[in-house]
Amino acid sequence: MNEEQFWKKILLEIETDNTGVLAIIIRREGSAPNVPGAKMFVTLDSLHGTIGGGISEHKLVEDARALIEEEKFTSEKIHLEHNEKASENRSGMICSGSQTFALIPLTVKDKTVVEQIVEAYSKAKPGNLTLNKDGISIDFNRTLTKDKIYIEENGNWIYRENVGMQNRLFVIGGGHVSLSLSRIMETLDFHITVFDDRDNLPTILSNSYANEKRIISYENIEEYIPEGNNIYVIIMTFAHKSDELVLEKMLNKKHAYLGMMASTAKKKQIFDNLEEKGISKDLLNNIYSPIGISINSNTPEEIAISIAAELIKVKNSNTLN
Repeated sequence: MNEEQFWKKILLEIETDNTGVLAIIIRREGSAPNVPGAKMFVTLDSLHGTIGGGISEHKLVEDARALIEEEKFTSEKIHLEHNEKASENRSGMICSGSQTFALIPLTVKDKTVVEQIVEAYSKAKPGNLTLNKDGISIDFNRTLTKDKIYIEENGNWIYRENVGMQNRLFVIGGGHVSLSLSRIMETLDFHITVFDDRDNLPTILSNSYANEKRIISYENIEEYIPEGNNIYVIIMTFAHKSDELVLEKMLNKKHAYLGMMASTAKKKQIFDNLEEKGISKDLLNNIYSPIGISINSNTPEEIAISIAAELIKVKNSNTLN
């Protein structure tokens, strides 16, 4: 479940006056399940998201439900040691690390803030989410230089993370692989935009997974895609000529990922053509092509899975082409 879907679940719960508790990892040291920013939302009869599973998650679900039953609407901070030799705060896990969690009760009074968070993700609108003992707030006037920050001083704590700054995937071409890839990436934390230059394309019309779908001229493609280390671009247009056109226009921009779907022969032909136009081989060597992890994929769904795996690998290695 991606962040937008997660917060929509919370909004639906509190809109029906169903009090719940946001449980979130705010700090991690050593080996421990999941990372800061991982979230779940707990009500008396439902659970959305995960903070890593296992015994520690079970304990936090119980703690969250106790807050609801006792009508304790103040935030709490819980530290757990994942070490059977720990003298206190043992979680029951043995992975040797430790984690700090925040439990933030949310009720209908928090509806406006949750609506703003949903909007931040649905519209890729950058903001700064803050959690502390006073609850939850959001500030659209600034973003953090680091995606997540935790500070603890004199018994007070504060956790901040960027919202609306999630990774953005631009898929140029709206065919069958584009549709399958959109379906997969929609479950991850990517804001998806699909471009094509053809009207009334069935696979575009049936793509309910992309956040945005636009029919444009590829002659101006560079005007629609920003630069940045959270920008991922995949070229998979209808024909090799349009692939070459788009690639040429995107080459000099800085992105986390720029890839082109192609066979080895198609890649060579396009790259040779671009070299003849004076584009350096070093620049072309930065392009991911053929795209996807090698798994002998054949169907649109298998190809999409291989591409998604490569995008995750690049994202998690924090590389910038």
